[in-house]
Formats: sequence, C-alpha cells, structure tokens
Amino acid sequence: MPEARIVTVTLNPAIDRVLEAPGFKVGAHVRSKRVAWYPAGKGVNVSRVLAALGTRSIATGFVGKGELGIFEDYLEREGEGRIVTQLLVVRGRTRDNTTIVDPIMDTETHVRDEGMTVKREDTKRIASKIALLARRETLLAMCGSLPPGFGIGDFRSILHRANEQGARVIVDTSESVLPALRDEPMWMVKVNAPELAALSELPSDSTDEAIIAARALTREQGGNIDYVLATRGAEGAILVGPGVSLLARVFVHPGRIASTVGSGDALLAGLLYEWVLTKNWEKALKKGVATATANATTREAGRVVLSDVEEFSDATSFERI
Repeated sequence: MPEARIVTVTLNPAIDRVLEAPGFKVGAHVRSKRVAWYPAGKGVNVSRVLAALGTRSIATGFVGKGELGIFEDYLEREGEGRIVTQLLVVRGRTRDNTTIVDPIMDTETHVRDEGMTVKREDTKRIASKIALLARRETLLAMCGSLPPGFGIGDFRSILHRANEQGARVIVDTSESVLPALRDEPMWMVKVNAPELAALSELPSDSTDEAIIAARALTREQGGNIDYVLATRGAEGAILVGPGVSLLARVFVHPGRIASTVGSGDALLAGLLYEWVLTKNWEKALKKGVATATANATTREAGRVVLSDVEEFSDATSFERI
C-alpha cells in the first residue's frame, strides 16, 4: 500500500501580526511592539507544524499576487524543504489579521480581516487543482474560513470530487459553514465546542454533552463522518470513531500558556503526523494534544519546539469514554 501523503488547503490565507500592548484600551493611543509577523491561515499552519515534526506536505489554496513571494519564501525557509507550496494567485490582497496581547491584563484581542474576493474562474481553478491532488491514500485537510466569492456549494462540490477519488477528507472550517455540510460524507471533522453544536444541533458546553454530540455525527450512530475530533481547550480533546473513543488532556501550568491561537491547527497536525506513522489513534491523539500545548506556549501560531512536544507528551493523560 502506498504511503499516505498530506495536502493542506487554505482558501482564505492571512498575514498574521502579533502586537504586545501593555495596558491596551479601546479608543486610546497605546504603544506596542511587534512580536511576530508571518504568513498564516489554518492549512498553512498545519503544514508548518507538520514540517517542524518532520513530515512533508503539499500546501495549496489561494494567495494574493502581491503576497505570493512572501508565502513561498517563508514556507520554504520555515519548512526546511518539507513544504511543497502550490498556492494559486488571485487578484486582490491577502488579508491581514492582528492579535493584540496585553501582558498586564492577560488578554488577547483578535482583529480579523474579511479576506480577498475570489472570482468564478478562481473557484474553478482551485477545484481542478484539488482534484489533481486528491488521489487515493491522500489525507486532504480543508482548513479555515471561505473567502468572499467562494460559496458553500463550491466547497461541497470539492468534497464530492475528493471523496469520489478516494481521498480521506478532513474538514476544519467555520461555524457558519458547517451546518450546510451536515449531510456530506467526511473522513474526519475537527471542531471546537460552538462548531460541534452547530454541526450536530446538540448542546456541547460540558464534556459529557460534547461526547454525546460528537458520537451523534459518526457513521456508527447514523451520521456521515468517520472520525470526530472535538477540541475542549484546557479540558483537552475528544476523538471518537471506529475503534476509538478517547478524551486526552495535558496538565500544564497556566503561566506557561502564551497564546492559544493556532493550537487547533497544531492539534490536527500532530494527530495526522502520528497517525500516518503508526495508524494508532491513541498515539496520534497523544501527539496531537502535546503539539497543541507546545504551540500554546509561543506567541506565534504554527510554531512548536520538539522538546516541548516531548515534554507535554509525557504529561498527557487519557480517559476512555
């Protein structure tokens, strides 16, 4: 059997800027310093973490013409040759996202740009590109929000094509898109609590509620999804599907957490990395939550230190649910 390869798709990428502003106050003039500036987007972050862990991936999706070089240069350098960048250029400017960190009040403020508007021809181009990449034994991770001009129907068409070609499709998209995908077959979906509630139409505030909601989405209970990966923040992550029903969490001092931005992307990357290697879901979830925690100890989404991943792997506990 050929080795699985991983393809990440980022339809609405961003340039992320992280500012540290002590005493930040809305409506006031506040001094700040830039602590990070980097090309991002959920699929891009997944590819970056995969590269840090030692696995190659193909990163595709859209990018504004003026930012293509920035993305290519950065991913080549940061990925140490493990990221094959195949982004499609579109008219318009890649969006800017800003995170303002106030170390005094211990708060994060996130300002998210809407993103560039894609044209009909752009939608056709990315659909053709993904169709070429979505071969059997491919893990195809569709990550992030949809840019203006890219409809939910377009997203569903890509899912259909990828499924027909035998790819294992992983979906990690926004709460507003998920209800329209309720009847779509997916190999895996990654959701947080509000997204799980939107997709399942069930409450998910408590861990017990989240377990019930996640199971309701699986094929074993009449749904259309093989595996559901549900994030619970400091409470860990739930993974349910054929032969697996686990809750994993990492015990870490809250003072070590710098920013949770990108931790969900790191969770998915760590899980896919280990699953490709071992096909063992317990090891995969352990790697996932450890990688997510390592990401949370930095200010930059998609950046992990391997020694931190190893440390947090040792601090991971499991509960069979």
